Amino acid sequence: MDSQNIKVYLAISGALIVLFILVLIIPFSKKTTNNNLQPTTSVPFPTSVQTGSSPLIPNSLTPNPYSVPADFTGVSEEELPPEVLDASLQKKDLRQKAPLDLTTFVIDFDYSEDKFVVTLKDPKDQARTEFESWRTSNYPGLGVEQFLIR
Repeated sequence: MDSQNIKVYLAISGALIVLFILVLIIPFSKKTTNNNLQPTTSVPFPTSVQTGSSPLIPNSLTPNPYSVPADFTGVSEEELPPEVLDASLQKKDLRQKAPLDLTTFVIDFDYSEDKFVVTLKDPKDQARTEFESWRTSNYPGLGVEQFLIR
């Protein structure tokens, strides 16, 4: 390579490095000095200002104190079927009572599965029949699919 070209490349790269350093340093070195001192005025806090009707506001601009009822909000209100409502209320009631420890079984609620976990005590056959009779008498709206029996 020619030594003349090397000198040109070195000069251009040096100039670019100096320019880059100046671009980085100049924005941080600017300090604004304010020679004209302004008098300090106390600004009221929003909680210290009295609000209410102002005599400067004309009556046509004052807000209307009467509210307008919304006839349609965009939501369609639909009634749940009574069996769905009853099942959800029974599930809520049993979930609030969980963990429920009875003589032959224990009921707890598993939030990840959204089901009740029934742990049967020994003898399991007798505990299962007692659980089924307890479920049908106390919570008839909850089906067998709501319970995981272990």
